[in-house]
Amino acid sequence: MYSDALPQQATLPAIRYLLVDTLPTECLVDIAAIARARIQIDCYANTRSASISLADAVRLALEKKHEGDNSGQFIHEVSLQEGERHAVDRPLSGTDQRWYITILEFFVFYTTTTS
Repeated sequence: MYSDALPQQATLPAIRYLLVDTLPTECLVDIAAIARARIQIDCYANTRSASISLADAVRLALEKKHEGDNSGQFIHEVSLQEGERHAVDRPLSGTDQRWYITILEFFVFYTTTTS
């Protein structure tokens, strides 16, 4: 599992995750103590079916995540946004090897600290 970038010589299957954005939740009076993060998870494999299987395992693991404390951060909800997307990447020049990618995006709602 890699944060932000997958190394060119990564061993597959592999997962790359990145924080796309965060957004405070606003209410009528002020900013609420709950925020939303959008997380992208890219599942890489040598075949399309293997990348889809890896993405299914990731999705199932995150969907089972219930409200609670996770390493000091209180998570309220994790939800898949839209459907999965697919891409193909050729990581090394001069080779026919391809990386198949299944892309998932999740919203994570969590408690923020307020002053």
